[in-house]
Amino acid sequence: MSGRITSCELKTGCNEQIEAIVRLPEEKRSVIFGTVLDCNRMPVVDAVVKLLQVVEGSRYPYPLTHTFTDCHGQFLLGPLCPNTKYMLKIYKDNIVIRYTELETTSYNGKCIGKPDNNCDNKPGDNGSGCCNC
Repeated sequence: MSGRITSCELKTGCNEQIEAIVRLPEEKRSVIFGTVLDCNRMPVVDAVVKLLQVVEGSRYPYPLTHTFTDCHGQFLLGPLCPNTKYMLKIYKDNIVIRYTELETTSYNGKCIGKPDNNCDNKPGDNGSGCCNC
């Protein structure tokens, strides 16, 4: 993503036109936006989409969060750290679970991630699983 969502405040006067330029800082985190479809290519409503982090040397992926698909079968997960492998698990009635590993690149800011055990109670640990140790 090239920018991030931001907000700003301004106050208007009487009978004026405001021409604003908003510059967004660079965003290095990623998101996953997807659609769950059934075998007939119809959207799957209320499917559970679980996000897991694939941890090198670990037997099982680390569960991070989950969401549900909307009335169009769409979902959104993030923000995600770059250079990290993720896996999605999707559950809905009799739909087969599909495992997908995903990789992202670059990082600048908080994101969802497995807590780093080396960061416990150290300066720079922002509580999001990413730290500046």
